[in-house]
Amino acid sequence: MDNFISLSIIVLFLIGIIIVGAIAAKKTKDSDGYMVANRNMGFFLIVGTLFATFWGGGTVLGGSGAAYNDGIMGVIEDPFAAGLALILVGVFFVKTLRKLNLTSIGELYSRRYSRNVSYSANALMIPTYIIWTAVQLLAIGKIAEALFGVNFLLAFLLAAVVVVLYTFLGGLLAVVWTDAVQMIIIFIGLVVMVIMGVSAVGGFQAISTNTPEHFWDFFPNDDNGVGWIAYIAMWAGMALGNIPSPDIAQRSFVAKDAKTAQNGMVTAGLMYWTVGLIPVLLALIGITMVNKGMLDPGTTAAISSDSELLIPLLAKELLGPVGLGIFAASLIAAVLSSASTSLFATAVLISNDIYKPVVMKDRKEEDLDKDEKEKRDKRLVLVTRISVFLVGVLAVLIGLVTTDIYDLTIFAFTLLFGILFFPFIFALKSKRVNSYGALAGMVMGLLINVIGAIAQGTIIPEPWEFYTLVPAFANFITIIIVTYFTRHIDPPKLLEEQK
Repeated sequence: MDNFISLSIIVLFLIGIIIVGAIAAKKTKDSDGYMVANRNMGFFLIVGTLFATFWGGGTVLGGSGAAYNDGIMGVIEDPFAAGLALILVGVFFVKTLRKLNLTSIGELYSRRYSRNVSYSANALMIPTYIIWTAVQLLAIGKIAEALFGVNFLLAFLLAAVVVVLYTFLGGLLAVVWTDAVQMIIIFIGLVVMVIMGVSAVGGFQAISTNTPEHFWDFFPNDDNGVGWIAYIAMWAGMALGNIPSPDIAQRSFVAKDAKTAQNGMVTAGLMYWTVGLIPVLLALIGITMVNKGMLDPGTTAAISSDSELLIPLLAKELLGPVGLGIFAASLIAAVLSSASTSLFATAVLISNDIYKPVVMKDRKEEDLDKDEKEKRDKRLVLVTRISVFLVGVLAVLIGLVTTDIYDLTIFAFTLLFGILFFPFIFALKSKRVNSYGALAGMVMGLLINVIGAIAQGTIIPEPWEFYTLVPAFANFITIIIVTYFTRHIDPPKLLEEQK
């Protein structure tokens, strides 16, 4: 009966999300509405969609598990470095991106460098975000199985159907609206969990007494320099690696103006830092409960073997059926928001940056009459919807066939930093770098990682600090050198202020 009540709350939440997608579908009259949410989102929606997008399964489950094992040092990458990425984009890049009137991040590489650079960037981003979508869907399966004993495969497939359905229906508008709703549910779920947890262990004094030594250390405490290199790599890989990501750029495109986009992004980053400490507090509650013998041996053993199960297992221990249903819905909301964002960002890269320039290049937009423009617009929306469906199917297939999904994701996002960070920066901030330099730098960053992976026979070559920092440095040097020697052959293209 208890499971029935909790699961009923979750089912109602999922139905509500699909209804929001259906309502958003009625508001999307053209490709601008479907792909960039009509470019009129206000401050609250921008903050909500950014926060919910970043607050995925990795932050809630992975963050609490990492803090349980390693304290604050375990969560430097997320939320601290990830939140810094939002603040940096808000302060330094949003206004420029807004002026360009882009639909997707791939357009930036095409207009500033060349189509080949854009295609190469997409060839990296598309599989990365398909994998990331699969990771989020798998996290829902893990949550449902841990909390309610629901069949893992069933929950995984149901999550895929829900996220594909509401994204397919309403496009980015549905993603933004549901993100805002999900942010509220996430916050409520976390607050309920903290209140119940603090009360159960006997207050903050008990938590303080059971806090491990060095738990709150924010900097490395060794003197040999190795710890500091790893520390720098943590910040660089996540903070700088997230800057060129298509999902963050999309949020700057959908805001009603540059100021709203900037303020929303900085606020979301600061909020991510503060609310991101809640999983750390939950980790301390878990440590306190284990130390005081409040958990049965089976639960303690399960947490020890897989610390990412900490929050679901604590929720089962602390909450009644209604509270558990709300908290489970908040966890699922966190994961769905990340899944829908990566799903839609990938679909737009396929339709807008591959299909449109390759298949719809027969005539320029300004040469078309009104009817022809409407037909092209409808076809682009249709292709984007088909791409949403195909990306969802690919994410499901990846989730079904691979067991190395987490390692694959780390490798993919490390590649984003090593390959796309400097081309993105130079595209917006430099007038000198050309397409040859950008493409050569991307190839160099990719080669170092791939050679390391092949030589070691592993997805993530070691030392990971080397393969986080060195490809990016080699990328930078290669861009500068190749641009210098090819500057007369391929003069840099300057970005127009408007499309």
